[in-house]
Amino acid sequence: MTRVIIVRHGEALCNVDRKIEGRATCRGLSDLGRQQVELLRKRFEAENLRVDHLFASPIRRAAETAEVLAGVLEVPVEFDSDLEEVRPGEAEGMTWDQYFAFYGMTEGWQPNIAFAPGAEAWTEFAARVSFAIDNIALAHIGETCLIVAHGGVVDASVFHFFGLDPMLQPPLDFETTNTSITEWQRRTFAALRDPLIHPSEPSPEVHRWRMVRYNDAAHLGAVTVYPTAPPRSHPSDGTLSPGG
Repeated sequence: MTRVIIVRHGEALCNVDRKIEGRATCRGLSDLGRQQVELLRKRFEAENLRVDHLFASPIRRAAETAEVLAGVLEVPVEFDSDLEEVRPGEAEGMTWDQYFAFYGMTEGWQPNIAFAPGAEAWTEFAARVSFAIDNIALAHIGETCLIVAHGGVVDASVFHFFGLDPMLQPPLDFETTNTSITEWQRRTFAALRDPLIHPSEPSPEVHRWRMVRYNDAAHLGAVTVYPTAPPRSHPSDGTLSPGG
């Protein structure tokens, strides 16, 4: 059985300050974010979690989260740029107020429109993340891989494994909590066949993914979760945006 566990980074300074921060400008975790990560580290230690590989987005907020967890997991961090959040292009470093003032509001679901000049569209981002997760899973069949990344990566994994069309707006919203855990498992089954038609052939294998858990943040307990989530849409059309 192959396990892919995805953890969203701890609360970041960009979440608190309502800024759009990608790889070039991310300032890392807030004090609360570091507290959240420490609680997750203690949870993994108490559960004696063992993973074979630890992958992470190189964006600072995810990298800092992964480096804390690496100590208890006793595996090195393997950085993968394809696990980054939506790339913001020319909106990098703007506050959300500046973004709204400069680019305005776009109505409706427009998944193939870039977030800003030089940025990614949701469809491009979803394809990138899906490819990265598939590469990790297929390269490590039968192993447990932990990915530390972003809210958008978690959302893209849902689209990918449930086979949702990235061009269509889903009938629900995602709000992934900082340091929450989402887990997928790939299991193998023998497919049904008619032994009278193919008596000497082995049963073909069927591989199926299932969601084991989503947004599991039980380790946070009474610790404050950021009370007013920054916008996660582009800007109002539901497309994922940087800062997650």
